[in-house]
Amino acid sequence: MSTFSNPTADELFQMELAKRNLPFAIINDGLYKIQIGDVTATINLENIRRNYKRDNDADAIARFAGQLETNAFNGIQNWEAVKSLVRFSIEPSDYESGFDNLLYEAVTEDLVKIFVFTSPDGSRISWITLSMLADWNVTRETVVSQANTNMNQLVADTLFEIEEIDGVKLGMLTTNETPFKASIILSEQFRELVSPTHGWPVYVVAPARDFVYVVPREHRDFLGRLGAVVLREYNESGYPVTRDVLEVGDEGVTAIGSFAPKSR
Repeated sequence: MSTFSNPTADELFQMELAKRNLPFAIINDGLYKIQIGDVTATINLENIRRNYKRDNDADAIARFAGQLETNAFNGIQNWEAVKSLVRFSIEPSDYESGFDNLLYEAVTEDLVKIFVFTSPDGSRISWITLSMLADWNVTRETVVSQANTNMNQLVADTLFEIEEIDGVKLGMLTTNETPFKASIILSEQFRELVSPTHGWPVYVVAPARDFVYVVPREHRDFLGRLGAVVLREYNESGYPVTRDVLEVGDEGVTAIGSFAPKSR
């Protein structure tokens, strides 16, 4: 425990778990394995750490720990119960804990696609570990296929709204599953959603999980006008994704530039 400084996010989280008599173990460089009733949940605290570093809000950690006492994780060890909840999430590749034992795919040098599932009430997201595949008695291919199916359905329920600015069609996504808004750009059906108005491929900025702009490829010069909002959303979000400009097309996702290039 820190004695002469503020406690870390992990120290606060562990104190909250102790208050609630929730047994836990730390595995794989920072993942928490927590016993919640009859269920063993695997929790990644990376975003909580980021939020705490930014806001220094200990109450937010207490609220998060309090949510674990609910029945939100019931049934997660049963594939039939969980398969409709499987998704994928676009995430930065710089998580300190890394991605060992997680089901993921590389997207760009700085982005990865993590396969996840939501709680039945949609209040939280859990990353899928390789050990979960064994518990569910399913293959990697089965989970990936199910995630693609579910994300395609999410796209089908998504509105692609357009605001015209100086002759440029600025596209925005509207979905009820807000935490997966940025992840939609990785879905198989993203082309069908945007190409009728924006052509293909397209430029995308996704500074946070819940924020996406889509720009037609012929209007590359317009991208510079988005820099301020991209940096604001990235810096202020508890779930930042990327400051890069992405080109999304048949060859996948490519970073073509950044509003804040990394030092090399």
